[in-house]
Amino acid sequence: MRILIGALAVAFLAGCASSPIPVSQAKPVPSDELYAFQSKPAGESSVITVVRDSGMVGSGCDIVVYVDGRKAGKIGTSQRASFYLPAGNINLGAGLAGSGLCAGAAIRTISASVQANKESLYRISGDMSGFYIGPYVDYN
Repeated sequence: MRILIGALAVAFLAGCASSPIPVSQAKPVPSDELYAFQSKPAGESSVITVVRDSGMVGSGCDIVVYVDGRKAGKIGTSQRASFYLPAGNINLGAGLAGSGLCAGAAIRTISASVQANKESLYRISGDMSGFYIGPYVDYN
């Protein structure tokens, strides 16, 4: 009986993860929720696009995207946002917007490289352990 209960619990938790979506199916973030990096900088630059998974995990919470510690935009479930950055290394982060039940989680960051004239794609995913940001992989 314990094995059956354990198996059901694992199956239930496995269903509690967000689902990747194609970039083309993600809705653009409304312009009033984009805070920075919306103009092409002088010199060598490129664009990074961040896509947030679909699914019920954290769907009531918005995620704030940070570039080098600066709030760049707020992204909801199944949305995408693009940011124009100079070429070079950056810290790219994601954290809960910080209101209501969505407060208190740490901002997760990764080191990212912006290559001139080459778009980079990143994905925000979530499961029962929290939210994560990483490179986008096309699963289709």
